[in-house]
This record gives sequence, structure tokens and C-alpha cells, in this order.
Amino acid sequence: MGLFSSSKKRVEPHGLFKDDAEQLARLEFRGVDITAPRESEFAVCFKTQATADAAADSLRTDRVRHEVVLPSHDVPEWTIMLNSRNQPLVPDFLRERVDLCIALADAHKGEYEGWVALLTDDEKDAI
Repeated sequence: MGLFSSSKKRVEPHGLFKDDAEQLARLEFRGVDITAPRESEFAVCFKTQATADAAADSLRTDRVRHEVVLPSHDVPEWTIMLNSRNQPLVPDFLRERVDLCIALADAHKGEYEGWVALLTDDEKDAI
């Protein structure tokens, strides 16, 4: 992906990167209420335990809920999962959390992998 890739441009109405806005639109199209409080997960991967530990330490200092997933099976990287509960994705949370993950990856030589939003109980019942 190039430095000036269109996926790295911010778009409105929530100031998200284009890829995140498109993922959000797909959720809305499926009937997901993006303003409803929900659980979500964000992943940042690291090639070494030292860089993952340093990143986890910075998250602990900032009191950000996370979990370190050790390499296993065919996954050779340490992954930090940033988990949230009862947070609506918009207007601000998704943008702020993606920015945090990118900054974490940049500061500790990691790679931001993306996010997933879990369905609410009402959304699960509607399926």
C-alpha cells in the first residue's frame, strides 16, 4: 500500500479512514446499529516478544484494556488485542481506537491488523 493510498484518507461523517468507513457502511447495510454500545476488538501484531511487551507496557500505563496473544500454531507473531465493551463505534470511538492502534504499531515496530465489531444481543436475535 502506498504512502498516499486512498484507504489512508479521512472521510466524513466520522473522520474515519476510507477502509474503516467502508467496513462501517457494510455493517450498517446488514442492519447493525453502529451507535449502539457493543464489544469490539482491535489487533496489533509484533514480530518479537520484546516489542510486544513494550507495547503492552505502554497500554497498561495508559490503562487501556488489552490482551497479549502468544504465537501459536502457524501464527509466528505476538498479537495485542485491544478489547472494548459497551462502546458505540461512532461518533468518536472507532476513529480514536484506530488512531491509538496505529500509533502503538508505529512506536513499537508493529503492524496494525484491523478491527471487528461484535453483534449486540438484539442484533443476534434478529438474524
